[in-house]
Amino acid sequence: MRVIDTENIMDAMRNETQFVLRCEEVFHDKCSAACGSILSALPQKRIVALTGPSGSGKTTTAMRLKAYLENLGVPVCLLSMDNFFLPLDKRPPEAEDWESPYCVDREQLREVIEQLLCGQTANVPWYDFVRNTTGGCKPMQGSRDCIVIAEGIHMLNPLIFDDLRARATGVYVAPRTRIITDDDKIIHPEQIRVARRMVRDRRGRGKSLRETIERAQEVDRGEQQYITPNKPNASIHIDTFHDYELCILARTLREYPPEAQELDEAFLQAHGLDVLMRVVRQLPPLSVPYVPRDSIVREFVGGSCFAY
Repeated sequence: MRVIDTENIMDAMRNETQFVLRCEEVFHDKCSAACGSILSALPQKRIVALTGPSGSGKTTTAMRLKAYLENLGVPVCLLSMDNFFLPLDKRPPEAEDWESPYCVDREQLREVIEQLLCGQTANVPWYDFVRNTTGGCKPMQGSRDCIVIAEGIHMLNPLIFDDLRARATGVYVAPRTRIITDDDKIIHPEQIRVARRMVRDRRGRGKSLRETIERAQEVDRGEQQYITPNKPNASIHIDTFHDYELCILARTLREYPPEAQELDEAFLQAHGLDVLMRVVRQLPPLSVPYVPRDSIVREFVGGSCFAY
């Protein structure tokens, strides 16, 4: 696991533009290497099953891989597992919560993948999260030489992946970098994902910073039960952390000072985020316009060129 220290971040922030571009080049190289591995598995493995925990950057990574492969002349069909959720009234008793793989219409997902690989037109559902039901279908044209990228939190779960294993490349994405503070404390990747969700949920979902933190433990429990155990099914692992991204959260805290004041020391300690927030408050804020529109960081700060 990669390790950096806060002093490196502070030094790099003296030239924001160069810092951001250098981080983006590193992630570009990771995606390029992943595409090389995917292509080397052809023609036997034309399915890419991509997963990662909440806040890992699954969607943007999948879109970046799609763009890279298409730039090489490879047709790609991209599926989001979120659109294959069963309506609430059709879920089996095993579907205890939203984190359960039993919430997914696995048969329909497999059928759509098969149709696309055979060059057929598949009716791909889209899920209405407001009404908690399937909102309709959109046609997607497959081809006999396409790659199907399917992303979602359960794509490496044996309930789904076992039927695809012989024809699929597993990809696991998540921040994997640890940050060492000046007093030798450690900020773990799980805490970085909380920071991402704080920015995303405040901007796009109307959640306060405190609300996101309060829900973090519930999200982590689902990850430990349903996602982390399936990491061995991945042959490709991508660290999605960008060294400059905590400076984005630093800016968010300055933009919403009343909410930042609600994050008192006792509350942060109770949720294991006191070290993270102490470091963030020391870092210089990064201006969002510096961030490229195809960056994975845009999945959380907004302004992406990709449609989510």
